[in-house]
Amino acid sequence: MTFTLRSGRRVKGRLQTSGEEKLFDLDVPDDHHFSLKLSAKGVWPMVSLETRSGEMVRSASAYNSRAAETGFIDADQIKGDGLVARVSMQAGHTGAFKLKLEDLGDLNAIRDDVIRFTNKRRRQNGLSRLRADPQLNLAAQGHADDMDRVGRYLGHQSSDGRDFQDRIDEAGYDWRSIRENVASGQRSARAVVRSWMNSPGHRKNILSDDISEIGIGFAVDDATGSTYWIQKFGAPS
Repeated sequence: MTFTLRSGRRVKGRLQTSGEEKLFDLDVPDDHHFSLKLSAKGVWPMVSLETRSGEMVRSASAYNSRAAETGFIDADQIKGDGLVARVSMQAGHTGAFKLKLEDLGDLNAIRDDVIRFTNKRRRQNGLSRLRADPQLNLAAQGHADDMDRVGRYLGHQSSDGRDFQDRIDEAGYDWRSIRENVASGQRSARAVVRSWMNSPGHRKNILSDDISEIGIGFAVDDATGSTYWIQKFGAPS
């Protein structure tokens, strides 16, 4: 028997016998980025993700005795086949659990959220809001995609040696001032902006008064499920 799990909803269940599993069809759009979080007290819960045809997308892992998660998934890479979450427990444990689908939305929604939280911090500090710019988005997304393609690295220099100015110039952005923030691993737009604000250098970029436009890049590492976040700031010449 399968159950349906929808975005933002937490479902409760119980595994009553050793080796029992429960399946949940995922109600999530193809172009959304999402993760699954499973919690259960002291019973080493496990959650895996597979297509409805049985192809494994993310294998089960026991993180600790109380929780497990899949890492983030880029559903756009699994078009054409529905997704199923499989809940189990390690070594014959049984007990109650809670399963939640955390949906970040599509790329446009993620960009909007990062910009909204960024502008909230600027407003709190008496600064003007930043406008989204398509060329800065292009430069930021190229950097995020490069991190995803090459594997887990984090920095201001691309894998081919370009720096953030090179990427902005190649996107065709004519500037008089530019800045960049990068981050990895945060689970939401709110969390990544909070992380940047807690770092002096990143905070300085967000609260700079010599910028007026912003671009956002986001990607999910297909191997690890870790997130990559990029902010490009600029003022046109």
